[in-house]
Amino acid sequence: MSAASPFVVSIEVPVAWGEQDAFGHLNNVVYFRYFESVRMHYLERIGVLRSHNEQGIGVILASTTCDFKRPVQWPAKLTVRCGCTGIGNTSFSMAYEILDEQGGIVATGTSIQVMYDYRAEAKVRVPDAVRKAVADL
Repeated sequence: MSAASPFVVSIEVPVAWGEQDAFGHLNNVVYFRYFESVRMHYLERIGVLRSHNEQGIGVILASTTCDFKRPVQWPAKLTVRCGCTGIGNTSFSMAYEILDEQGGIVATGTSIQVMYDYRAEAKVRVPDAVRKAVADL
C-alpha cells in the first residue's frame, strides 16, 4: 500500500442480533458479507456493475481473506471501508477494514477480483475506463 489510505468507500453496518454465533460474538462468515457489501458499492462507483449489465464485462472473485483482530458483540455499529491496492493486467486487489464505533480496527481483509467477460466465459484486461475510475477515486 502507498502512504495514502486506500480506503475510499465506506458503509455503516448495524450488527444484527442474529449475526452472533453460539459464543456471543459476530460470526466469522458475516465479516465476508460486510466485505462483499462495501465491495459492491466500490464496484458500482468504478463502473463495473454498469459494464456487467451493459456489456457482460464484470468481475469474478478469485480470493478473499479476513484477519480477525477483536470480537464484536451486539449491539454495535461498524464502519466497513475498502479500496483498490493494485491493478494488474486482468485483475485488481482490494483492502478492507472494519472499525468499531470508537474507530478501533476489529478486522482487516483483502480480495482479488478478475475482470471477466461473462459472455465469452474468459478473463479480460481491466478496461481503461475502470483504471481511470479507480485512479479518480
